Amino acid sequence: MKVLLVEDEIDLALPISKLFSSAGWDCAVAKSVSSALELLEREVFDVCVLDLFLGREDGTKLIPILSDKNIPIVVLTVVDDVSEKVRCLKMGADDYMVKPFNPEELLTRIETVLRRVKNITKNRTIVYEDMEIDPFSMTVRIKGETLLLPKKQVMILIKLLENVGKVTSYNTLFSYAWTSYEDASIDALRTHVHNLRKLLRNYGFDIISYPGIGYTLRYEKSKEPV
Repeated sequence: MKVLLVEDEIDLALPISKLFSSAGWDCAVAKSVSSALELLEREVFDVCVLDLFLGREDGTKLIPILSDKNIPIVVLTVVDDVSEKVRCLKMGADDYMVKPFNPEELLTRIETVLRRVKNITKNRTIVYEDMEIDPFSMTVRIKGETLLLPKKQVMILIKLLENVGKVTSYNTLFSYAWTSYEDASIDALRTHVHNLRKLLRNYGFDIISYPGIGYTLRYEKSKEPV
């Protein structure tokens, strides 16, 4: 496995890279956004561990780029702030850890993120009526039209499609679309579902709520736009 470590403090980057080596992982270190971009152009990475403060640069600039390349992201930062954590997760980060950190926990979090991603990539394209999802590229298409959706919303849709005709529980969606329950909230789930529902209704699909239980996806051809 190959890890991209984006960390500008050499005193921290060195022990982290040694930690990864001790786990049998290859590690490339980037000290800036530009050096990270150069490495991403030349090499393929399985996961990125990302610091938010890279000198005067904002590390979050890399989150959408990494997400577009389907590279899982574990943010590792001194910023112990819920609003910043939520912002990074909404942008596409898969997990968020605060420094100082426990080395074993960091390794475990990375392994957990990778297991979830590997489980997704094992699945084939999921099809329901005119909608199809490619779990590997995290692409959603309806009648050949590609929808640009945040990763969390694609993962929610994957579970809804896998359980068509049944109610998908909140806990199922949390455990699949979020790295851990600490990162999940019912309000965040409701916001994602609300945004999905507004978009999908334009194509004849609807997400039905079962308060206190979960959601189910339905297709009503009569509701398609003419």
